[in-house]
Amino acid sequence: MNKLLRGLAASIALAPLATAAVADTKILASWDQSYAAVGEVLDPFMEYLETETTAELGLSRFGPETIPPFEQLNPATQGLFDMLYTNGGYHYNDIALGMALDSLSGDIGTIHESGMWDFVDQEYQKAGLKLIAIFYDTNGFHMILKEPLTGDGLTGRRIRGTPLYHPVIEALGGSPVVLPGGDIYPSLDRGVVDGAAWPAVGAVNYRWFEVSSYFVRPTFGQVGHMLLMNLDAWNALDEQTRTEIETAARAYEVEASATFDGLAGTEEETLVAEGMQETRFEDDVVANLKSAWYNGVMDLAATVNPDEIAQMREIAETAGIGE
Repeated sequence: MNKLLRGLAASIALAPLATAAVADTKILASWDQSYAAVGEVLDPFMEYLETETTAELGLSRFGPETIPPFEQLNPATQGLFDMLYTNGGYHYNDIALGMALDSLSGDIGTIHESGMWDFVDQEYQKAGLKLIAIFYDTNGFHMILKEPLTGDGLTGRRIRGTPLYHPVIEALGGSPVVLPGGDIYPSLDRGVVDGAAWPAVGAVNYRWFEVSSYFVRPTFGQVGHMLLMNLDAWNALDEQTRTEIETAARAYEVEASATFDGLAGTEEETLVAEGMQETRFEDDVVANLKSAWYNGVMDLAATVNPDEIAQMREIAETAGIGE
């Protein structure tokens, strides 16, 4: 355990759990404020949550400079942080259901009505975490490239992507390269990668238009930004506070989706204004993209949690939010 984690562990050990969870609530985020899902969604939600709860939560945010994105799940389950704001692709080796959420279609209301939200919550609780919210960006994912598509998919190209993207990158002939978001700019600049897969919202704030020239259409999938809470910290809250948090989270899930829709439109306009151009997948790829994404992500997730992913598939296909 590094010096920072030892210090955090010591500070938590010195205070009763209920006090730490209510008066000094630490949120660990997988991205810094440059990513709109933090600056435009998480930060406003933190302010909203403070106003909608009678308890003094004392929310504070820590980013990937504290703990790298791929290493954040364990500190959250161990209680070194009270909450974790992340994408399931960052921890799929431990539990893959969060990643599988990104294969689905349908808005957050449908995700709740189908029973999918409750099922994922139930499974994360077995791992010591309570699902608080899923802030969905239904505009999905895309790729940015240094050179345009030429009719052979991604053949011969090295594309940055977390494991979430690997099935699609590989199906299109590309070679996936795992890098944290902060390394994308220099890697594009130096030619370490030929492109990057990322949510459709985000390239502008990271200024990737300075080191790439094309964005790929259509987009695919949808992006689930999960807000999880250490289960012991959750259980230490009184019933009123838990109810207030759940009520605020349900309302803000809807608000977040609308925020992402507005950001996505502005994002593409800005990329074009900064000199980027659209390049499109071939018609045969487009025809099969949704199915390839859904099955690829679900199949990868099933290598970790086969029984649970089978149940997710059943829920999704019954509700019409799968392939």
